[in-house]
Amino acid sequence: MPFIECHIRAGLTQERRERLIRDIIQVTHDSIGSDPKIINVILHEHPAENISVSSRINGEDFKETKTG
Repeated sequence: MPFIECHIRAGLTQERRERLIRDIIQVTHDSIGSDPKIINVILHEHPAENISVSSRINGEDFKETKTG
């Protein structure tokens, strides 16, 4: 029973979230042959300011701060 969690930036419409979930179910079914009825998907939406990608915060390069 596959259980897939996706952490995404908040802001997708309900239609886009539903499409994403359907696509994840389809890809999982195609990839490993699981029955779609037993594939579980959870989307976790986060505000953009709570996400860092490649050490960028709010689109800005990471700035090291000296401690001590």
